[in-house]
Amino acid sequence: MPDNAHRGQRPGTRKRLAALVGGLVLAMSAGSVAVAQISGHDTDTLVADLTAVAPTVLDVPEDVTAPVEETSEDAGADDAGSTSAVESASDPAGKREKKQAKVEQLLETTVQARSKELGRLAELAEKRAEKQEAAANAPFSVTIGSFNVLGSQHTGPGGTRKNFPPASVRSGGAVNRIAAHGVDIVGTQELQDDQLRAVQSRTGLAAFPGFQWGVAETDNSILYDAKRFEFVSGDRFTIPFMGRPRPQPILRLRDRATGREFYVVNTHPSAHGGRYLVERRQGQAALVSVVNNLKKSGLPVLVTGDMNDREIFYCNVVPQAGMSAPNGGSYSGGCRPPPGPIPVDWVVGSGVSWSNYRRDTTPVTSRISDHFFISAVASFG
Repeated sequence: MPDNAHRGQRPGTRKRLAALVGGLVLAMSAGSVAVAQISGHDTDTLVADLTAVAPTVLDVPEDVTAPVEETSEDAGADDAGSTSAVESASDPAGKREKKQAKVEQLLETTVQARSKELGRLAELAEKRAEKQEAAANAPFSVTIGSFNVLGSQHTGPGGTRKNFPPASVRSGGAVNRIAAHGVDIVGTQELQDDQLRAVQSRTGLAAFPGFQWGVAETDNSILYDAKRFEFVSGDRFTIPFMGRPRPQPILRLRDRATGREFYVVNTHPSAHGGRYLVERRQGQAALVSVVNNLKKSGLPVLVTGDMNDREIFYCNVVPQAGMSAPNGGSYSGGCRPPPGPIPVDWVVGSGVSWSNYRRDTTPVTSRISDHFFISAVASFG
């Protein structure tokens, strides 16, 4: 004889209860993690609510020996001396079925209440997702610059720029240029550790790599406004620089207002001719490869740097990496560099449109650096 029949319960009872429990679990699952987050509770909390009821429901038909409390309805029937009350006393399964029916009704009410609440939360989740999607597609712009600050070693003892003040004096001028251009991001070159400390202390800008790669590798740091941009990740690629391998930073940022992300790459290949020219061409090829790989993510890529090349940088790098320059130029049907004068310092990129290109000669004329300060506005559509 089947176990359920032996215990005196109807075979369909547990199926109905299991269906109700399953319905509540499915309703909860349909709410998704996003719904749980909006409600301020996690999914485990909702499941805990269910488990407080479900074991009771499912255990009722199993425990046939447990005493069943007499209801007022049953007591009234007994006082009247009805035959049905006598039969009920001799047939406890009938009372258990009544109790099971009440529990089924309670659980069904719980399912309906939970389903209604999850439906409301699902609507909120959908609206929130729509707002996030709209923000992710919202246009925004950043002002980005590139500046070779002239390393402190060049104006220190034994340096080659004796006609420039020491870095302790020049760092203040560098900070003034950063403020004058209103840059959100600036790629630096030759930024020695003492200069990095001075600039950060006066601007509050975050830096990558900053000191993460050691005090000897602060030169090519990317400075950015951490209040506006969130650090996502940092990486590097290596190029030969003046006879030795040197890491170049790759920074991934997230715009806090829109949630949109983009890459910034900063590089400084070798200067001069001879074997250093060979190194410079190798650095250009490495940059093209890096930018093309980053573009596979679908994110915009901005590039800053003292490239130690003018027209040749534009024609060797910009077309091959599918980028554009804020100071002009084109390469459809042949390479046509931007109009002169062209500095060796560049800001270029992909996935953006450009405006407000500035070639600031102030650093040279005021003996802040032997390089210009370059900036432009990059707009993300």
